[in-house]
Parts: sequence; structure tokens; C-alpha cells
Amino acid sequence: MKTKVSSIILLCLAMSAFPQSSPQTESSAPVWLKDLRRAEIVAFGAFPFAMFISSFGVDTYRFFTHDGNTLYAPWPFNLGGVAEKTQDELKTTVSIAIGISLAVSLADLIVVHYKRRSRPEIPPNQPGETPIIIRQPLSDTSR
Repeated sequence: MKTKVSSIILLCLAMSAFPQSSPQTESSAPVWLKDLRRAEIVAFGAFPFAMFISSFGVDTYRFFTHDGNTLYAPWPFNLGGVAEKTQDELKTTVSIAIGISLAVSLADLIVVHYKRRSRPEIPPNQPGETPIIIRQPLSDTSR
């Protein structure tokens, strides 16, 4: 288990150390690819907060299932000498954190998609056309 986790972490670090250069410019990338990248960034950004929330939740659950024993008190309320989490509790904590971060990412993706659909689409200029520029003189009251 430890070798799998360390391999995944090493692979992520290696991929971030050597960013891929794309032959496409940022504006020519498909919208779904930009949305996928945004969802990935949001999921990874939400994970530390989700881990904190899920850890506090699992610790609180442990506290109440052990009849309020102070050895199982959650982090801000423990007085030292804390009972360590079992492997199953650690797996549950990380699984809940991953689920929360994916849910936050999905919610962000839905909101962005909804905003994009509700915005009126402006047709792009055709190749060879000159852009429409509307010029208006300044009013005399602005001086």
C-alpha cells in the first residue's frame, strides 16, 4: 500500500516538474478541455480543506462512538495522549475528503456551465471581415 501511494505521489511530482507544452494556443483549445482542466484545479485545491473537514468529522464520530472518552476527542478539544486512527479510519477519512473535493469540483463545473449557457453568445467575426466598431463622441457634460 505504501509503495502504491509513494509511486502515485512521485508520478504527480514528476508530471508537475516537466509541464507539457501544447501546440495549441490557449484560445484554440476546446471548451470541454478547459472545463476539465478547471475541474482538476478546483478538485486539487479543495482537497486540503476537504481533508480537514473529513478528519474533524471522523474524529467527532469516533468521540461519540466511544462514549465521550477524551482519548478520542477531535483535534481542537483533545488534551494530549490521543488514540491513533486505525487504517480503516484513515482510509475512510481520505475517501470522504476525495468525495467532498470531487463534489465541490462538480458543483463548480455545473455553475460554470449554467453561466455559460445563460450568457448570450456573440457570433465571432468571419475571416476577412472587419470588426464592427461603434464610435460615439464624448458628451459635453463629461468635461
